[in-house]
Amino acid sequence: MTGSLTGITVVEFGQFVSVPFCGQLMADAGARVIKVEPPDGDSYRRTLQLAPLESRQFAIKNRGKESVALDLGHPDAAEVVDRLVGIADVVLVNMSPAAVARRGLDWATLSRRHPRLVLGLVSGYGTVGPDAGLPGMDVVLQAHSGLLAALGAEDGGVPRHSEVQVADYAGALLLLAGVSMALLARDRTGRGQQVDVSLLGAAMTMQNNQLSHVDAVDGWRAGFVAEELPRLRRQGAGRDTINAARAAHQTDKLTLTGHYRVFGTADGAIAVGAGSPPTQERLAAVVGLPVERLRGDPDVVRRRLAELLVTRTSAEWITELRAVAVPCAEVRTLDEVLADPHVEAEGLVADFDHPAIGRYRALGTPIRFGDTPSEPARPSPAFAAHTTAVLRELGLTAAEVDGLVRSGAAVHAVPGPTAVTDRTRSSA
Repeated sequence: MTGSLTGITVVEFGQFVSVPFCGQLMADAGARVIKVEPPDGDSYRRTLQLAPLESRQFAIKNRGKESVALDLGHPDAAEVVDRLVGIADVVLVNMSPAAVARRGLDWATLSRRHPRLVLGLVSGYGTVGPDAGLPGMDVVLQAHSGLLAALGAEDGGVPRHSEVQVADYAGALLLLAGVSMALLARDRTGRGQQVDVSLLGAAMTMQNNQLSHVDAVDGWRAGFVAEELPRLRRQGAGRDTINAARAAHQTDKLTLTGHYRVFGTADGAIAVGAGSPPTQERLAAVVGLPVERLRGDPDVVRRRLAELLVTRTSAEWITELRAVAVPCAEVRTLDEVLADPHVEAEGLVADFDHPAIGRYRALGTPIRFGDTPSEPARPSPAFAAHTTAVLRELGLTAAEVDGLVRSGAAVHAVPGPTAVTDRTRSSA
């Protein structure tokens, strides 16, 4: 059997997370993904290197790809880029809108010569609106979108950004969905199109439970934002005062119930998700509370459950709650999850033998197919390992490839166990 994207060629102009992770998922599904890196490599190659130009952050977002190194700002690279786009079904780019236009990777330029192309763009703020040209990274867009505050984690009263890059990965998944839809549309119409995803939109998507405005009950917002909030800030009000003023207006704000949250236990913590009436009844029976009380005041229920659950271990509570089908789980760290038997059985982790960094374990395939497997094929590529082969495939002669390397428009790897590039060797 072949993957659902077998026969699709993707050319990726992407660094960091959103576009590379989307490209990795497409490679898992059988697509050929040619990653175009700058002359000094993807930025993640130098993040806590395990070997020269190899890091875990690069390895876990770029498996199954080919690496071609080009200087997109070099005049001799433009023809190579056009030839690459010519063999592509999909081009993925995460640059600012200005950089996209400067490199000739915008839809207006590409579609004139390649009308069947699907162009997937990721940027911080999108391609329209007053902030479209601003640079943006995950932490910035989590802050701008309200997600950072909504997640609730704080350090000394300041919202804390963890290493969980929510906007980046949500953006990658939205891009994967959008590009897949565009490929389906192309099958019907014969025409490609641009797919535009912003990290701002991705961060807002993650807040969909709270992201609504009903005029009848939320009409206070306009006055609060335009008048009350600026006045409080002029008066020097702190975050607690401002949050209290905002909360006073919210007559139907969404709150977690006392039986859908995390509780401490005698040796750790567990999450309890009794979200439906039947599970609430079963939870009430286990903890010895009348179900009417369990569905009562959330704060009272939370305190009562917290007092009870802390008296026994996580394993004891999980055994008892799962016996009556109440959703629950121990709060774990990744150290435990990486070796979890169920995670292994579902293929959510995969092992790789990397020629430079050795054996490693990483995320497997989170999407499962019945007939068209999505499988991690091979580890991430060495820097510029495929430059020569791909350029020759595009019709360039060996002399032309050497000319591009001498001019600095391209970088290619020197054969050998460490895959040292010409540029690296000459500067050593």
